[in-house]
Amino acid sequence: PVPSAPPPPSEQQLAVPSGVERRALAATRIAASWRGALQRRRFAQAKVLDSAARRIQNAWASTLTRMITKQEIHRLLDKDRKLYTRLMYELGQDWFQAKQLRRVEVHVCSLTFVESRRRHMDSFQALQAAQICRVFRLMDPKKDIVFVAPRHLHEDILDYYGKIMQFRGVKNPPGRFQVVVPEHAEITPHLSLTQALLCSPKALRRVQKLVGGRPAILIPGVVTHAELKLCSHLRMPMLGPGPRNTALLSSKSHGKVLAQLADLPVGPWAVDIYDEDEFYASLAGLIVRHPRIQTWLFKIDDERDARGHAHIDMARLPEVVDAARALTRLAGGDEASPAMPDGELTAIGAEADEVRSLLRRL
Repeated sequence: PVPSAPPPPSEQQLAVPSGVERRALAATRIAASWRGALQRRRFAQAKVLDSAARRIQNAWASTLTRMITKQEIHRLLDKDRKLYTRLMYELGQDWFQAKQLRRVEVHVCSLTFVESRRRHMDSFQALQAAQICRVFRLMDPKKDIVFVAPRHLHEDILDYYGKIMQFRGVKNPPGRFQVVVPEHAEITPHLSLTQALLCSPKALRRVQKLVGGRPAILIPGVVTHAELKLCSHLRMPMLGPGPRNTALLSSKSHGKVLAQLADLPVGPWAVDIYDEDEFYASLAGLIVRHPRIQTWLFKIDDERDARGHAHIDMARLPEVVDAARALTRLAGGDEASPAMPDGELTAIGAEADEVRSLLRRL
């Protein structure tokens, strides 16, 4: 069908609006435009407020989640610490009886340092596996060994240690020495052995199966809260101090304090140095007090295996030696004496700037 044509406009539609009507139409158009502009401004402001409110809500939700997570972590750490304390107390109460019984030693030779230190250690996994000589504790016929290794040991290595132990008179070393390797030990190349074992449920179950309900003791490497968590998971005491005492007593500065308490001879030293100015001032004081010492050794307090060691040869700094001897003579001391009393020298820090400038020339 053919569509019909639109009807012609009426006379009312063709009529030209009057002045009053034109003013009314203009006022309506202006009012509508203003209301539209006002609503667009309000909408833009509402979007800004909504975005700010969402950011505030997300930030508060993240803060609340972190607070809850920290509380849960502290609760779990406190739980592990209490269980470790109870296990150690029970071990101390039954130690004389436990020594007479056959027992299992679980050796986890983990170097649980902070990630920043582990990342810069060469052959980190080899350092953890280097303590395999602990298997010679099988010389005690009342001990069985479970050695947790970061990598699978070749059969030739195990046969080698087995032959040595048989030559030393150990009976049935393959049956008393077992190696457990965490299945997730290769997640990262610098993952500590304790953390890898905690992340490996199969290895944990195998350790528990090898223990088999017998008296067992965990012997770690470096003791941190991860080792306490491992003790809590395996339900066995740890042979060694807690992480707080370990961090305190294993430092080089406290090692010398223990030597002093034992009335052992120690050399001149300075500790508790935290910035560059304090370092140079302490070095200058030691050089002036002990002008005959030719080599000074610098160590990082919590490092191990000679990492972070440095030394300075005073033969390369004759100006500093001459200044120290001059101060010794001015203070009335004997230049030939190995050291000066601390009370006779009042200007020890005067040569710190000179020492600093000379050290920077090396």
